[in-house]
Amino acid sequence: MESMHKLLQTTIALCFLAISTPSLSESGVKLGVVNVALLLEQAPQAKSATASLEKEFSPQQAELKSLAGKLEKQQSAYQKNKTAMSDAQKISKEREISMLTREIQRRRNDVQELLNLRRNEELAKLQNVVNEAIKAIGKKEGFDLILYEGIAYTNERIDITKDVLRHLKTNSQKKRSEFNK
Repeated sequence: MESMHKLLQTTIALCFLAISTPSLSESGVKLGVVNVALLLEQAPQAKSATASLEKEFSPQQAELKSLAGKLEKQQSAYQKNKTAMSDAQKISKEREISMLTREIQRRRNDVQELLNLRRNEELAKLQNVVNEAIKAIGKKEGFDLILYEGIAYTNERIDITKDVLRHLKTNSQKKRSEFNK
């Protein structure tokens, strides 16, 4: 729905530009197109955010792995020894295994929910950084209009995605060097 709304806005903007000027090249209007999805995937800030999330959630993942190992051992021991168990012992072990299975699933869901929340927070920060980079390139290079990719056709000469990615990489390196001082 949101992408449809952006496409409609872009189409309206292009129609307005086409109607208001006889030719964009004659009027000196400088257009640019940027592939935001590519930037969100390849920017160093995106890779840094992913690494940060992995580090943040590695203890929970290790705990889940440990619990899964414990469950596997219990199931294996139960299967191995069930013929020698009384009915009461079997029921008790089955309940124990069932409770551990539910506990693992509950914890896995909790971790996944927290991870999704944190991922969305990091994505919002990254989108702000990317938008600021697009604005900086727009001002620096004198663009009148920068559109998000998603148009039926664009000429490669107006695609500024590489310029914005270079800007993001440069800013990422500057921030790292300032941090290491």
